[in-house]
Amino acid sequence: MIGRVLMLLSVLTVPACLRAQAAGGSRAAMFLTLPSSARALALGEAWGAVADDAGALFYNPAQLARVHGTDAQASVQRYVAGTTLASVAVATPLGRGAVALGVRFLDYGSVPEMVISSSDTPETGVPTGAQVSAQDVALSLGYGYDVSMRGRLRVGASVTWAQQHVASYAGAAVVADVGAAWTAPTGWEIAAALQNAGGTLRLAAVASPMPLTWRASVAAPVVHADRVTVREMAEVRQTSGGVLTGVLGAEGVWRAAAESPQLSVRVGYAFRGAGEDRLPLTAGLGLGFGRIAIDYAYEGFDLMGGATHRVGVRFSAAPNAR
Repeated sequence: MIGRVLMLLSVLTVPACLRAQAAGGSRAAMFLTLPSSARALALGEAWGAVADDAGALFYNPAQLARVHGTDAQASVQRYVAGTTLASVAVATPLGRGAVALGVRFLDYGSVPEMVISSSDTPETGVPTGAQVSAQDVALSLGYGYDVSMRGRLRVGASVTWAQQHVASYAGAAVVADVGAAWTAPTGWEIAAALQNAGGTLRLAAVASPMPLTWRASVAAPVVHADRVTVREMAEVRQTSGGVLTGVLGAEGVWRAAAESPQLSVRVGYAFRGAGEDRLPLTAGLGLGFGRIAIDYAYEGFDLMGGATHRVGVRFSAAPNAR
């Protein structure tokens, strides 16, 4: 019996971060739970309560209501096992809120296609000379609405079309996110979101549910000290079938004067279950120049014995957004 061996499948199953997040059972499109922002990743993704740019689309669409001018961001990360993880998002004010469009992409690369018989192994198969590849892509459209007209209470929703493509096989599903956020008069922030609700993705003969995820976030009031501001935040989240994760994060921002560039230092620490290959500590920097900001985030992995680095750039037409 002649068949094709997709050596690429080893690439699809190697990243321990994907295995760990689906520990409780098979889930499709797990890339929807991976980092989507360099700024958020540096904080351990404890981002839902303080998100204020186009990237809020991927964490809590209610926070899009904080976008008061055209806002755009893009980031890319060389992920584990030679994969590439990237995202782009654009938001603009509309009515009493803001609408956003975003794209997330995970590229697994390509490997030689092999032809084997039933007695062969991938190592003894015969190459066809062709290459096979795999990619995941998601397109999202969301809106955040200012309920209170003073920015205190915000709600939002988004819809996402996600597709997984492996060699000649492809499957797609549609999911929805909903979120809410509230700013207390004292400066405390509270937010919650339900993500990836609904839909089953079928790839070849296998149908799997989407990675339903909930997250609840809180952020303390900003502390001002001379030219430095500091903010602390925390988040609890869980993906269906996965472990409960708690994260603590902090961001410090230094600016010499009102019109000078600003430097941001970010750190996050995650409390995860046993068997998780993502290291608990994340960190990063941000450098803002007026309407432009450049962000960097670091995250380490146990299994791969190395680190991943995400770099992003943001633009905002709103004054003092950075």
